Amino acid sequence: MSNEHQKSQVELAVFEDFVRFSGLPFDLSTVEKRVPPEPDLLCQLGEEGKVAFELVELCDPNLAKAFSDPAPDDGGVQYIRTADPSFRIVRGKLRKSYETPHPVELLCYTAGRIITPPDVILPTIAPMLGSFRHTFRRAWLLANNRVHELWS
Repeated sequence: MSNEHQKSQVELAVFEDFVRFSGLPFDLSTVEKRVPPEPDLLCQLGEEGKVAFELVELCDPNLAKAFSDPAPDDGGVQYIRTADPSFRIVRGKLRKSYETPHPVELLCYTAGRIITPPDVILPTIAPMLGSFRHTFRRAWLLANNRVHELWS
């Protein structure tokens, strides 16, 4: 299984969770995987029409590395330095441009590779969304089976 295929499967599963936990009337039977320079997914939102989504995992690279190789070579304890990567990750997405005629929304999500809790992530990201020029109509955070609207 290719990395791109695995990424697509993860994104589709995350989006399904987002729809389930948000209660928004997206029609999951209309979800289409897209390729750059388009956003990741396209889906029908009730009577409104199609909405494009760019997905991004908020992930601490140090934790990701530790999870991919959990056993230290010497068999001892592994110490990991962590820091909240949310600002850097989202800022990177805000700097990108996407080609689509549809409204674009940003879906940030956590998948266990970040220790920063949502109540810290939210005030870190939300002000940035209001102060940077970007293409997103709304931004969301999916963390711990809850959906938080970050910006609209």
